[in-house]
Amino acid sequence: MRKLQQPDGSVDRNTFHRCVTGFVSFILKALQGRFVIPDFPTFTEETQRIFMKCKQLTSFKPELNCQEENSQKWGVSICTVDGQRLSLGDSADPCLLGECSWPLMYGIAVDQFSVDHIHRYVGMEEYSKYDSSFVLTKHGTPHTPLIETGAIIIASLLQLATGLGGEDEEKYETVLNLFRRLCNKEHANLNCSRYQYLQKENIRLHALSYFLQEKKCFPDMADISATLDLLLQCLSTEMTCDSGAVLAASLANGGLCPLSGDQILSPACVRNTLSVMQVAGMNDYSRTFHFKTSLPAMSSKNGTMQIVVPGVMGIMCWSTQLDTFGNSLMGVHFCQELVTTFQLHSFDIRTPFRQVVTYRQWKAESEGYQIMNILLAAYRGDVLSLRRYLLSGADVNCVDYDGRSALHVAASEGHLEVIKFLVENAGADYMAQDRWGNTPLQEATKYNNAHAMQLLKRYKEQHRSL
Repeated sequence: MRKLQQPDGSVDRNTFHRCVTGFVSFILKALQGRFVIPDFPTFTEETQRIFMKCKQLTSFKPELNCQEENSQKWGVSICTVDGQRLSLGDSADPCLLGECSWPLMYGIAVDQFSVDHIHRYVGMEEYSKYDSSFVLTKHGTPHTPLIETGAIIIASLLQLATGLGGEDEEKYETVLNLFRRLCNKEHANLNCSRYQYLQKENIRLHALSYFLQEKKCFPDMADISATLDLLLQCLSTEMTCDSGAVLAASLANGGLCPLSGDQILSPACVRNTLSVMQVAGMNDYSRTFHFKTSLPAMSSKNGTMQIVVPGVMGIMCWSTQLDTFGNSLMGVHFCQELVTTFQLHSFDIRTPFRQVVTYRQWKAESEGYQIMNILLAAYRGDVLSLRRYLLSGADVNCVDYDGRSALHVAASEGHLEVIKFLVENAGADYMAQDRWGNTPLQEATKYNNAHAMQLLKRYKEQHRSL
């Protein structure tokens, strides 16, 4: 392996460029102190204190399907929408995603079809405990995607989705690939032994599927055997708290993975996913949990628990000790303590008179600062940064006080890739005028950028021919 570091501890220009490529935005935020949690060392210290406090809790409910060596496991991982990370305890140990896969399945199904189509087959009600699982809404559908019957129906829709591959065996591979992209391709695999166990032992899901078939709940052409197979594979998916936190952070970031910059799910799909998590993700404790934290969360019988703080961070906890509601005992208390300590509740009101440590930034970058960043990226020819600004919802066609847009700047500098991106992907107006009446084409002509002139003239001619 070639030695990258020089004898004096420095690195050459090319090596430095390779190291920082793709992380420029992250580095700038670090240098300028613009992270969503600016004082991360203090945040870490307080979070570690909460973690150790919750570790002392003891469950009175026996763990379900828990091996002896996992009975004392307790891990927490946090990932912010900026990519800051904190791992505590057994966060690197593999654990089963279980029912925590159901909101993800729902989000993927909404992305493949539409929210209206999905809710023809499954309701959007809050979690309620009925005398029997063999109970449907008055419309004859499961109450929510986050119960067994609802998850079966969502799996049947995924099994029919043409966007997930044509063959049944391709469906799970495509779903698993989406899981991996949401967690930046970190640990996410099928636990084969768990899958084989569920195939033999999970009679309950088979009974519920036959009940749904009798009630005509399945979409046309649904294959029940393939549906259950897909559902059992999703239940048997294995992650770590570290990878699960990145996945939750992607949901907190509107479907954009904070580590890769990859837009996996649309913001609308994520919004619907978080909505159903908020009202039905914590079993019978959902309403109380919502009252205490206001955060979307999902728990599983395996002790895993995912929490999303929209616009701030994603959290994954793992403790096999369950409370009376079937949720992770330590995970629930950890989340409630964290929300109280850092005022993460949606309805917390901050005033100068309250001496409470808080880290959440309430406003995005000022409009002027955002414009400066966009124009600077155009000046440098940094298409990657412009793409990230566009995916994060920024207006890359904004103008400065002189009326100059990023397209004006790119034309004057002759950056062809930036011009193509702004016109073809961001819908930039190539005839926009600054306060002196100059268009991007005139800017390119002024600075004698021949290739930029030809490209902008071509766009102009194409527009005339339409």
